[in-house]
Amino acid sequence: MRWQSCRDHSDAALFDCGTVRVPVDYGTPAGAVTSIALKRLRAASPEKRIGSLFINPGGPGGSGIDFADEAPDFFGDDVLDRYDVIGFDPRGMGESDPVECFTDAELDAMYAADPTPDTDAEKAAARLAPAQQMRRCLARGGALAAHMGTEAVARDLDVLRSGVGDERLNYYGVSYGTMIGAIYADFFTSRVGLMVLDSAVLPDALVGEAPTQDEIDDEADSWASDFEDVLGEFVDECGSSIQCPLGADVEAVTNKLVAFLDRLDQHPLETGYDSLPRLTEGWASTAIGWGLQEPDSWPDLVDALDLAVNEDDAEDLARFAMRVTERDENGTYAATTFGRSHLLVTCADWPRTPWDSTGPSPDVLDAHPLWSRVEPPGVDPCTGWTGAARETLLVGAEVATPVLVIGNDGDRTTPMEGTEGLAAEIVRSRLVTVEAEGHGAYGNGDDCADGIVDDYLARHLAPEDDFVCES
Repeated sequence: MRWQSCRDHSDAALFDCGTVRVPVDYGTPAGAVTSIALKRLRAASPEKRIGSLFINPGGPGGSGIDFADEAPDFFGDDVLDRYDVIGFDPRGMGESDPVECFTDAELDAMYAADPTPDTDAEKAAARLAPAQQMRRCLARGGALAAHMGTEAVARDLDVLRSGVGDERLNYYGVSYGTMIGAIYADFFTSRVGLMVLDSAVLPDALVGEAPTQDEIDDEADSWASDFEDVLGEFVDECGSSIQCPLGADVEAVTNKLVAFLDRLDQHPLETGYDSLPRLTEGWASTAIGWGLQEPDSWPDLVDALDLAVNEDDAEDLARFAMRVTERDENGTYAATTFGRSHLLVTCADWPRTPWDSTGPSPDVLDAHPLWSRVEPPGVDPCTGWTGAARETLLVGAEVATPVLVIGNDGDRTTPMEGTEGLAAEIVRSRLVTVEAEGHGAYGNGDDCADGIVDDYLARHLAPEDDFVCES
């Protein structure tokens, strides 16, 4: 491939940009093609350079181009000295040829949708919405929309590896990026060089038997309990320095937020934004659900909820909801965002199972009232999917160089069980458990984790298996 100066980058001395053409459908490689955009941060010490390091920040929908921009502050100096760090926007996303799926107005409607349909008409609309959305998306996006799964992304990555002239792939992927790496290792085992899989998504996708209602309810109880654990931490943080304006304890906060959401269901609040004039129950639930996942955002979320819940002032909460969904105040969503991209990847990657058409009993929903409004179990969003489906449902590999699999034991986004499971499926992998909170072990402020990854990538030093970075 040919690199050229990045037109929109102020530091052209460090970065190059390029594109690579790949088949839309690897089953018909002579057919339609699509472009993948790349950005390269050149090795800081060319005399020490040992190759390229491809990177992916997760999602699906995260921009590898943006991740490359962040690389000088994210990776250790020893890594930056020795590698050209290369980020890429996966097919259909960001600066790569964009897939047409959801319009900005359709994303607005999805986030605004009533999470607690009450009337027969509302329930019928909720049941029909996913299939209608999927039909429009596939019609608008064509062949590319039908081939957005991770197996295609892994094949794209091998084309990129070859395009830069590397015999083996060196790779760092976090969150969903670990699934790209794991499937690559399964497909192209002999071409794996050094690979770091951070905070893993376990790619296994076996379709089991239809569950009983008790099993469905037990699973829902487990998800609700995890949600309430996070809520408890949020409430503790809310009241750590001053009296929490949302309530003195979890029960009080839950009751106040449930009453607030129910009030919005009947009477949305004015926001003051022309592009989002009303804060609906759906938008408020979106703000709360996404905000709880990001502890760094909690002070802003508390302030915004305080104004909305206690003073009927929805401007800050609407602004918060737009921020977490990557929507600007004019109503435009980011080109590369989870909301735009995840459905096409999810529906291609995960086969439909008997669980998808089930729901917890009313008793479970009543026992967890805030969870059932913020993370409501609903209709399978992949209803009506007719695109390509993942063929390799069990992933495994036996690579020559140990793969480093690392995660935080306090990670709530991709719990440590998934990271442990993926490590068990890659022969001779090295599992590292970091006693820390947050999503992503590397670059998260833990010197032990950072040192292990830097030593592995820069000096080919793999830790012993089942190593623990103690808090």
